Amino acid sequence: MEIILSDLQIPNFPVYSEPIKANRKTTSIKDRPVIVGFGPAGMFAALELIDYGLKPLIFERGKKIEERSVDVQKFIKEREINPESNIQFGEGGAGSYSDGKLFSRRNNNSSYVNRVLKTFIKFGAPEEIGYISKPHLGTDVLRTIVRNIRSYILERGGEIYYGSKMTDILISEGKASGIIINGEKEYLSSSIYIALGHSARDTFEMMHEKGVAIEQRPISVGVRIEHPVETINLMRYGDKYKDFPGLGAAAYSLNYTNRKIQRGVYTFCMCPGGEVINASSNQGMLVLNGMSYSHRSSAFSNAALVVTCRADDYKSTGPLAGLEFQKDIERKAFDAGGGRWEAPAQNLMDFLGESSSVGLNKNSYKMGTVSADMKDIFPAFVVEELLAAFNKWKEEVPLFVSNHAILLGAETRTASPVRIKRNEKLESVNIKNLYPIGEGSGYTGGITSSAADAIKAVEINVSRFIPC
Repeated sequence: MEIILSDLQIPNFPVYSEPIKANRKTTSIKDRPVIVGFGPAGMFAALELIDYGLKPLIFERGKKIEERSVDVQKFIKEREINPESNIQFGEGGAGSYSDGKLFSRRNNNSSYVNRVLKTFIKFGAPEEIGYISKPHLGTDVLRTIVRNIRSYILERGGEIYYGSKMTDILISEGKASGIIINGEKEYLSSSIYIALGHSARDTFEMMHEKGVAIEQRPISVGVRIEHPVETINLMRYGDKYKDFPGLGAAAYSLNYTNRKIQRGVYTFCMCPGGEVINASSNQGMLVLNGMSYSHRSSAFSNAALVVTCRADDYKSTGPLAGLEFQKDIERKAFDAGGGRWEAPAQNLMDFLGESSSVGLNKNSYKMGTVSADMKDIFPAFVVEELLAAFNKWKEEVPLFVSNHAILLGAETRTASPVRIKRNEKLESVNIKNLYPIGEGSGYTGGITSSAADAIKAVEINVSRFIPC
């Protein structure tokens, strides 16, 4: 499951080639649209703009997927993080190092979701994602698709600039007219799509300082819980089918609600046959996530196990309070792990006070684990709700709440802790020409909904330039 250099030699799929749709008129605007960020939202915004005959300028603070993968592997081996090229930042976004789940069919959004799935298929995804109930791609397939999308955009006149962070926005009289890249170069545009992802904290801070309307948003935080694949297969398939070869690594979904205080605990981003990875992007702050390859063949299965947070859990009412809430937990996790990117971990039954283990359970985290008490990392309310959930599940799914499980911390970036407020046209409520899209906007979560959000934003706003 290691991200080795040979993984980067991915064979090229035939690049999707299709003319501009016949039912769309080619548009003509005075300047080229700008896209900030080249994750799922940025990529699909670019594809949609090209479909209208436009040639976007795309700015990505990280590196190409191939170079980014080298940096990720270097971080694992040498323990020196590159703050601009890691699991969070770079071409393809955070989703390129995940399980690659593609299911999002809520909020009457199925037509956009179907367009997203069809686009993925055209760029190299297996056709089955178009009809199975819970499709996933895996990080290996996703990285191939990212390369194909890049090629398509470049061949049709789009431009992609890597190592290019937006450091300022040009705003006058409530209207954005361009951006500054790396504190140096100015790019003017009357259509600026902001596709930041959920971890661009410095950019959120800059936008807040510039007066862009931002509000705090509730998030969920917790741990990664991991079991051997065999344990989860037995829990889900039973003794008769636990070794049945056609079923593969089993998935699960659990939730618990404390109705008295209306706070939930739930599993999220479950990775059957996957691994726990270091998803940090800042020195001194430790964040974990889950990832798997398309075959889901690891010996372990993991999931985020998180507790819902509310605005009154933050230390202030400021719009960036959620960022500081995340940072506090991440610093404690980093310190509890010894300050060398080892993850603080605790066997589940030790966390519940039902045993006192000599050593930690085997797990998939490659940078090493250190025995720690999870109660020292998280706010008391998170610990209390996790304990309540486990006590409920102990009766319902005893294999899940067993000595096979281990908890690793911390999982904090389940969603954006801010929302860039926008109107029904998906435009900033107080800065015209600025279109926050995808997960960083605070309105979506995950690959598919972020991509669908980008399609919708372009579709609504490019129509302003189409001649009658």
